[in-house]
Amino acid sequence: MSALGPMAGTTGRRLAWLRAPRFWLGMALSLMALYLTVKDVQWSEVGAALAQADRFFLLLALGSVLLNTWGKVVRWRLLFYPAHSQLSMLSCASALLVGQLANKLLPARLGDLMRAYFIAEDSGTSKLFALATTVVEKALDSVMLLLLIALVSLWTTIPSWLRRSSLLLSVALAVLLLAVVLVANQRQRIAEALGRWMLRYRALAFLRPFQRLVEASSELRALRDVAVQAQLWAWSVLVWAFGIVTNALVFRVLDLTVHPLASPLLMVVLMTGAILPTSPLQLGVFHYLCVVTLALFGVQRNVALSYAVVLHLVVHVPIVLGGVLGLWVGNYDFHRPDISSGG
Repeated sequence: MSALGPMAGTTGRRLAWLRAPRFWLGMALSLMALYLTVKDVQWSEVGAALAQADRFFLLLALGSVLLNTWGKVVRWRLLFYPAHSQLSMLSCASALLVGQLANKLLPARLGDLMRAYFIAEDSGTSKLFALATTVVEKALDSVMLLLLIALVSLWTTIPSWLRRSSLLLSVALAVLLLAVVLVANQRQRIAEALGRWMLRYRALAFLRPFQRLVEASSELRALRDVAVQAQLWAWSVLVWAFGIVTNALVFRVLDLTVHPLASPLLMVVLMTGAILPTSPLQLGVFHYLCVVTLALFGVQRNVALSYAVVLHLVVHVPIVLGGVLGLWVGNYDFHRPDISSGG
């Protein structure tokens, strides 16, 4: 099936992901996490904590999520440099919001493929180039994750299980960023080398999509301009800062006093946990990760679950509403050719 086959095939093919092992593995993990999260919970205490939620700080937390999303839109648009000036913020925002919603509802992060396809259709740019921008975006976030782990480690002891998994993920994706930069600057040599290898060894034919992606990276001029790179890093810092601020504001929503490092450490945990296969909207896994992380700072289980419920709503309600709004504004056609056409 092609990269965006779920948008182009029949109803049966579009729902093929329901038969994928990753989907059912995610459902199993979510159910297990949900059980571990609610086990021995005193629901009366959870309800009492939620009833006392501060609406003012709740609105501030929602505002922080919106600013975080806006920063992602600006950063993604900048990756289309120098043609970014011809891309409307509305088009970028619509595609990104729809992609975020799809990532939360569908397995294998199909949302990133979808938004690359939609923005390419709107702008007339290469679909493979649009996909390459999402790869760079993830690589930038991986470096931010690695830096955040390093900063948090200076002032607190990170559990070994979290340190290993987070470092493995961030280092792997940081290497990806270096590879992207290398490809952007040596694309012709790499593409030609891949072509020669595939002609010589037929078993390497599976590299053809990667070769096409390398060729499409010729348009990634944002990685060859120092000023644009500085802006990309600045927006990345802001995006992650607003994510941490959101966590901190939700503590204020429930009038919780915790260690200042709880918010950034929770950011590390949730970002690392995002790679796990889960149920739609990360139900269960998201809450479990919050409860486990807050336990490190002495937060009682019932209170931690209350926090997890509020943070989950603060993060995911804007994603759902924004995705629906993006679908309406973008008026996207889900039956067009898939991204593998590259044009």
